[in-house]
Amino acid sequence: MNQPLPVTVLAGLPGVGKTTLLDHLLAHHAGTSIAVVRGRIDDLSSEISSAAAAGRFDAIVVEASGTDDPQLIAESLVFDNDIAHLDTIVTVVDAQSFSRDYASTDSLSERGMASQDHDGHDDRTVVEALIAQIEFCDVIVINKTDLVDTDALAKLRRILHALNPRAELIDARQGAVPASELVNTDRFDFDATSSAPGWLAMLNADPDSASDLAADDLGVGGFVYRARRPFHPERLWALVHQEWPDVLRCKGFFWLATRSDIGGSLSQAGGALRHGPAGMWWAAQERSEWPTGDAELEAEIAADWYGDADDTTIGDRRQELALIGTGLDESHWRAAFDACLVTDNEWTQASEGLLTDPFPSWEMDEDDHDHDHHDHGDDCDCGAPGHGH
Repeated sequence: MNQPLPVTVLAGLPGVGKTTLLDHLLAHHAGTSIAVVRGRIDDLSSEISSAAAAGRFDAIVVEASGTDDPQLIAESLVFDNDIAHLDTIVTVVDAQSFSRDYASTDSLSERGMASQDHDGHDDRTVVEALIAQIEFCDVIVINKTDLVDTDALAKLRRILHALNPRAELIDARQGAVPASELVNTDRFDFDATSSAPGWLAMLNADPDSASDLAADDLGVGGFVYRARRPFHPERLWALVHQEWPDVLRCKGFFWLATRSDIGGSLSQAGGALRHGPAGMWWAAQERSEWPTGDAELEAEIAADWYGDADDTTIGDRRQELALIGTGLDESHWRAAFDACLVTDNEWTQASEGLLTDPFPSWEMDEDDHDHDHHDHGDDCDCGAPGHGH
């Protein structure tokens, strides 16, 4: 019986050199016969199955469209495991343009890069597409390294490692990477790849242990902000509409004093930030609605609970935000978030409906988070409520 063919997915923004890398693989594959598959996400499974059924190939490489989210590709690949299996997800970044793209507030539409797979409603920014590709992959190929100096490359490697500590980093010039590093590596594991982002590792770490990412000699580091008191909506609104110059990534969830039932999600990357509903807090739900018979989930709820098990005043409600950046002033950011917390008097006012809340209404539906979006200067997997809660 033939072994299932390994499938490698090549992701990366337009212009980073995916096609050049692919051409190099095809020209230097050391006797491995590689099939190349391209197309819309919803067509990939059938294309892969057809290539595998041909019986002429040893491996399959999918060249994703420039703004495709590799996690969506992985979730869409449904085929008989006797025919093919997802083996490696590779993201290619451009060493020269990375900093510009990451700091950009441009939308994909403004760059003429909006994906057809979003039915004409692709409102993502360039940096959002870029961070999705970086955080969900097994290998990051840093291409065009000959166009940057040694110091810039070293800093870029530190940044990419902080954003995705699990990914293998490979330097390349003109897409020259050995096929053995990208094809049939057996690196992909959905749970491990999904859990790869640095912010997620920080949130999932034991709060009583060292969950922070100590700044290295180039100033790349991060920390987790936690609190058991709600934010004042107007002060938090003002903070998220300021520029965050040293923050590369901030993700997690938050608790507004005016919204005690639903937790909020926050996702910032470079110059773009989104916020929206994450799901209901357990403390806001009747115990009869809690799932039973799941010891692991029950342990998670207990670990997140504040105070007595029967006291739902706080329960699992909390602030939990991971920040990663370069030269982060941790004391500044902790003070900035602390200043958004309500006073005792404001907490009472919130319970009486007396606080103004500028955040958009949170309508819970199937696409229930990260709705509102703005760019700085202009306007899950994280354990957040609603993710299995």
